[in-house]
Amino acid sequence: MVLFRRYAALVATLLLAATGLLAAEDPPLTAATIIAKARAALAADPADLDKVKSLRLVFTAYDDKSRPLNATTLTLAAGGYRLQSTADRDRGTEAAVCAGRLEGWTSSKADALSPRSVRPVPYEEFKKLRDMALDDLAFFAAPPAGLGTATYRGPSEIAGRKTHAIEYAYGSGLRITRHFDAASFVLVASDQATPKGELQRQQVESLAKVDGVSFPAKETIYVDGKKSGEVTYDEVKVNPALTPGLFDFPSF
Repeated sequence: MVLFRRYAALVATLLLAATGLLAAEDPPLTAATIIAKARAALAADPADLDKVKSLRLVFTAYDDKSRPLNATTLTLAAGGYRLQSTADRDRGTEAAVCAGRLEGWTSSKADALSPRSVRPVPYEEFKKLRDMALDDLAFFAAPPAGLGTATYRGPSEIAGRKTHAIEYAYGSGLRITRHFDAASFVLVASDQATPKGELQRQQVESLAKVDGVSFPAKETIYVDGKKSGEVTYDEVKVNPALTPGLFDFPSF
């Protein structure tokens, strides 16, 4: 009788397999699979992401007590162009850092009455700025062959949400680890090392759609696990008209 039950169970298993009623094992997750799902979560047609050739984002930074610190405009263009300008209206300070076609530069103004100073950035920093621009406009796509890699680092958990971690590594030394929701594949958080070697995490709190593409609307910033501030994105423009010479070394 025992033998009969075992035989019957075996036959039932074979019949279920033959009719496709047994669930097949899910294929192992890879960086390519997760990236494809993450890009699909950004836009109804991921092919639209490749049509974005420039971006302008205006955002406000707040301290850990939600007090406004400064306003920043970040302009990106295909080919590795990046200009980030920050102004503190109360103090009259300004700072900018840019990656142009062949060089990078930074400018600063100590207060409303001080002259603006400009200097080139070291070549290694310039390369990192260009990689940042390429990464920002890639919409989670892996770096092009020869420029970097995207590696699946396994499951993770952010604020109680199950996630999958992908590390993006570029030749310049730029490293970003992104955590995507395990179910929806929406971006949950991004990790990067600070110049001091601390872990800075940008945790996405809300999203907003602009021209059919999802962008962060608000992020909480943590440094080594402690909240250090917040960022709200006040304006996002897709493929804005750019002023000729915007990324050129300035002459004041």
